[in-house]
Amino acid sequence: MQKKSKKKYLAFFISSENNISFKRFVLGFGYLINKICEKFEKLYIINVANLEFFSKKKKVFDYTLDGNFKLPRNTEFYNPQNSNDFKHFMKEKELIGINSFGLRVPELRVFFLLKRHKIKQVQISSVGHAYWKQSLGPIKSFFWKGLFWKLTHVYAYKFTVLLSNLGLISKIEIRFVTNPDIINYRKINSSIYRKIFNYFKLSFAKEFILINSRSFDIIKSNKITVDENQIVLLDEQLNQYQWSQFRKLLDKKKITEHYYNLNRLLKQLSNVYKKKIIVCLHPNDNLELKKKYFSDFEVVKFQTRENIYKAFMVLFFESTAITDAILLKKRIVTIISNAMDENQIKAGF
Repeated sequence: MQKKSKKKYLAFFISSENNISFKRFVLGFGYLINKICEKFEKLYIINVANLEFFSKKKKVFDYTLDGNFKLPRNTEFYNPQNSNDFKHFMKEKELIGINSFGLRVPELRVFFLLKRHKIKQVQISSVGHAYWKQSLGPIKSFFWKGLFWKLTHVYAYKFTVLLSNLGLISKIEIRFVTNPDIINYRKINSSIYRKIFNYFKLSFAKEFILINSRSFDIIKSNKITVDENQIVLLDEQLNQYQWSQFRKLLDKKKITEHYYNLNRLLKQLSNVYKKKIIVCLHPNDNLELKKKYFSDFEVVKFQTRENIYKAFMVLFFESTAITDAILLKKRIVTIISNAMDENQIKAGF
């Protein structure tokens, strides 16, 4: 009896714990998802959160989207409960995976499953910023936090690369990047370490291909309305985990002082330039709390790109969203606050 051939599909693999993080994924990859769905019969979005080591199992996942978000009809969301559930899903399917989850220790279990099911992977790094996260590092006065960060990020990544070279997990077939420095560094760097690394093809990705940033593609392919009728602030999350993992949380007094000074600055700019102020938040930020901090201004979430298009000036601390303002040649001001640590200041430049 002839064996039935498996049907091929393309799938995004994401790790999402809640509806906010899922919306953030859709916001970041929405343009690409729409383009893919124009060419493919179906696109799966697979949440691997329950497949990781130490995962807190969630039988129900809220993947509903409100009016600000839309996915094509030929996308299908799948939230496997465990490896057996995923095994059943893979019957009669062959997947090409777009890897959009992390490289920490918990995600290793997902890599083992992808290897078991012979799922080839690509990675799309299309944000378009200068990859400033590579420059983050421990703060001297917080030794133990710095050591823990190195273990969970630097050494965890190296361990993942080691496993891929031992053949225990699969390598990324192609990594699409917007930063030419990544490709040039691999070619130009003449150190013995790099020569050996390149000669034996020890990188986690087999091939690197340069692409446009998603902001460039969106601006180029859409008839957007550009205006200059407002001043936009891309607000910072002072105690966000990406910063607090290196140091202690800022106290209430420090935060209150920060927002008092920031509000004064915004009012001065509004008066000088006769422009309204729009405060744009990160998808993970607390909208109701920030409305209290910026009681005199309009505060929005999930509307950053649209507001940058209308901006006379864009103020920011650090944000990948600044790419849109750069491409549109907007006036850009980087803000430094006494409440910011050395990593936050470095990231803004």
